[in-house]
Amino acid sequence: MNYYKEDITKYKWISRPDIQVIRYNVDLEIKQWNVPEKRNNPFFYCYWNKTPGAEIHADGKVYPVLPDHIMLIPPNLEHSPVQTAPFNHSFIHFIAFQPFDSLNSIELIPIEKNIHLFQRYESEQKTALALYSLIFSLLLQIPENHFCRRQIRDDRIYQASYLISQGCDQNLQLETLAKKLNMSVSNLCHLFKQETGVSPIHYAMERRLERALIMLADLHNSIEDIAIKTGFSNRYHFSKAFKARYGVPPVKMRNTLVAST
Repeated sequence: MNYYKEDITKYKWISRPDIQVIRYNVDLEIKQWNVPEKRNNPFFYCYWNKTPGAEIHADGKVYPVLPDHIMLIPPNLEHSPVQTAPFNHSFIHFIAFQPFDSLNSIELIPIEKNIHLFQRYESEQKTALALYSLIFSLLLQIPENHFCRRQIRDDRIYQASYLISQGCDQNLQLETLAKKLNMSVSNLCHLFKQETGVSPIHYAMERRLERALIMLADLHNSIEDIAIKTGFSNRYHFSKAFKARYGVPPVKMRNTLVAST
């Protein structure tokens, strides 16, 4: 009996983009925009205003938030929201990681192809599908050269990065990873840093802390649970590593994620 055997070597590894909506709202009538004078947070701001009346100041430039485009403000970009008149406001705050978080400038994306997605549907499921479809559509329209993070070209290292991301809740065992890829540990470490700019251990820590950041946006996750689920032995070690990465402890970051508007 003949069986069809697929040659899996012809396929490339691909991972699902790690994206999480923190909060959103649509059709808000803003008479007084009560926002901080300056912002610099590790998540994206997505704005669309049906009517003018707001602008963003960043990098010495003024970006009006107008009806003909959606504005995407990347994470960790210091900016100042300014109100010039009452306006109708729709927004999404979301977290997105590599390579999207390496975007370092504000993007203005035409609204025509996306306007049907920026709305509230009758069911939460359809609303969620629309919001995530919108985010993927916006990121897809940004030229790749606007993302400054190094792209991985070696298939073995891409597989390594995928496996590390999938198992980032566990301590990384370099010997096990190298064996799966038919590489020596020294060769793996050398090529990995050459391709990504960091060691496998550093890369794994980044992915663990990124997952923790997403989990912090959900109040059902306690700090202790997040620490354990992201591979830390206890809350103290997690908090220390998190503060070293993001500049604030997890509790303060959670307050920022929950309170931001």
